[in-house]
Formats: sequence, C-alpha cells, structure tokens
Amino acid sequence: WNHPEVTLLLSGMSSMSQVAENIEAANRSGANSFGSEKLQLIAGVRQKYKERTAIPCTGCSYCMPCPNGVNIPKVFSFYNDGYMHEDLPTSRALYGRFLEEKERAGACLQCQVCETKCPQKIPISEWMPKAHAVLAEGQSYKK
Repeated sequence: WNHPEVTLLLSGMSSMSQVAENIEAANRSGANSFGSEKLQLIAGVRQKYKERTAIPCTGCSYCMPCPNGVNIPKVFSFYNDGYMHEDLPTSRALYGRFLEEKERAGACLQCQVCETKCPQKIPISEWMPKAHAVLAEGQSYKK
C-alpha cells in the first residue's frame, strides 16, 4: 500500500474462502490508496512500537550462527517481549525454560563476529551483558 514500486504481493492460500478474501482485498487496494489520516495513524503506531522496543532486532538471524552458541535473536526477543509488555517475570521464566545455558546471553564472549553481519548495526556485544543482567540476574530494565 502506498508504494507504487511494489508490483506483486505473494499470499499463501489454502482454501477457496482465502482466495476470495485475497481477491476482495486486492480490489480495495492500490498504490497511494491511503489518505493522510490513515498515514498519520500508521506513523503514530510505528512510533509507539519503536518506543516499546528496547533492541531494534528484527529477528532476521543474519547474525547467526554465534561462534559460542548464543541464540542472539531469541535472547533479544525475550528481552524485548518483557520490555514491550511490561512483563519481565514471564520473559525471565520463558528465557530460563526454552534456552539452554549455552544459548543464553551469559555465554556471549563479546567477540563481535555477529556485529559484522547485523543489517541493523546493533551493538550486540553491548546488549548481551544487559540482557543477561535483566533476564538471568534479576536486574530491572534501565531506561
């Protein structure tokens, strides 16, 4: 939407009702079809989302594999989920349950191999000790 350079959209469908929904949506869509009110709404939502996201990781996994086995995207996901939803206890519990010790932030050696591959240019080696402190050592988020 509102991107004339986009000429094709791929949409997975597994039923005739989904085909009908997609056709209906395509008929209502088109380049530059959003008015200023809708664009302002989208900009506002985008800004709020950015404010509630501590680490700008998209989860693309280009930083992987970590030479030491840290699951960088998952660590950042648990950190961001707790921050965004203001539910650190749940993030800590899930972090401890679903990541093996070697996959957690505490295993980061700060070698920075991952940083050379990150398209977001996230200073991963700076975030890992913070994530470890919050998710494994009980510290709170610092704003």
